[in-house]
Amino acid sequence: MSIINYNKSFLKIFLYVGLVSSVFLILYETLKIIEYTKSEERKKIELWAMAQKNFIESKNLDDDIGELSIFLLTKSFENPVIQVDEKGQIIAHKNIFNENEIEIDSLKLKNLLKKISTENKPISITFNNSINQKLYYGNSDLFNKIKYFPFALILVAIFFTLIVFNYFKSSFNSNKNKVWASFAKETAHQIGTPLSSLMGWSNILKEKDLDHQIVNEIDNDIMRLNKITKRFSEIGSETKLKVENLNEILNKILVYLEKRNSSLINFNFYPSNDEIKIKINKTLIEWVVENIIKNAIDSMSGEGTIQIKTIKENSHAKILISDSGSGISNNLKNKIFEEGFTTKEKGWGLGLSFSKRIMTIYHKGDIRVKNSKVGQAGTTFELKIPIN
Repeated sequence: MSIINYNKSFLKIFLYVGLVSSVFLILYETLKIIEYTKSEERKKIELWAMAQKNFIESKNLDDDIGELSIFLLTKSFENPVIQVDEKGQIIAHKNIFNENEIEIDSLKLKNLLKKISTENKPISITFNNSINQKLYYGNSDLFNKIKYFPFALILVAIFFTLIVFNYFKSSFNSNKNKVWASFAKETAHQIGTPLSSLMGWSNILKEKDLDHQIVNEIDNDIMRLNKITKRFSEIGSETKLKVENLNEILNKILVYLEKRNSSLINFNFYPSNDEIKIKINKTLIEWVVENIIKNAIDSMSGEGTIQIKTIKENSHAKILISDSGSGISNNLKNKIFEEGFTTKEKGWGLGLSFSKRIMTIYHKGDIRVKNSKVGQAGTTFELKIPIN
């Protein structure tokens, strides 16, 4: 299967490189055609200027053949031509006005001369070694049509590249999502076996008339393990959202964590005055909140305050989780959500990346570091969930 996938990836890259190469080859050939067209147009006008010079300098000014040659050469190009004397005064023009135009607009001629003088280098004509004139000529309609073609090709190449890049990016993200889902499901499977065994041992302990409080706490931990298994199994599956009471869920999380952490950790909960009933996946939201709290406890070295506050806005519900830990530097505020990034010696860098995916992909919300300064008042995480 991996060989087939490799061959498919190689084929896609090969096709992409081939298509881009074809576009640039066409672009190269187009530039050559444009250069050739420009060169040929100049040659025709230079030939016309030479014929005009030879005819005027000829002693036989009534030479019908000379006039015919000039006429035919004029018909061989469509470029607008303006002829000026030594002082820059316009003395003649070709291919500018329609045959029906009788009056010559001098202002129009001057504006056109100004325009075409920037398009091509003028051709100098010296008559009888004493009279110096210049021919200014503009681009033909054909040249004006093809000169923008390379820019169109470049835009096509850029557009095509963006499409292909987006395709490969989407394909990469899709494969990455499949890896994450497979990892999560395999983790759930691996936890499931010892969990079944623990449930059996719990039933045996109940039959031995042991302290019911101890057995109940063991049951609670088994239920927690079962919930963790469920969390992993839901990653990569179609997530079902239900309307839940957010404040009740958060309160239960704090009660559970408070019993299983040092008395040096103070847990404070400030629910919103308004009841927040919101459409969420309870199992996954619990995972996000617990993960942030556990990271906060680590940052406080086992001593400090955890505060949770809920806020109800018009279109969103917010969960603010604050700690009195060591804080997060500015350059790490976004990196902490990247897969594999961790500041712990034995961490895998998966917790916050999973949390990010749960908030953005499954709940169409967001998670971010709202406030944090190294060594000052700890860190506040903000979870934002849309209210449907």
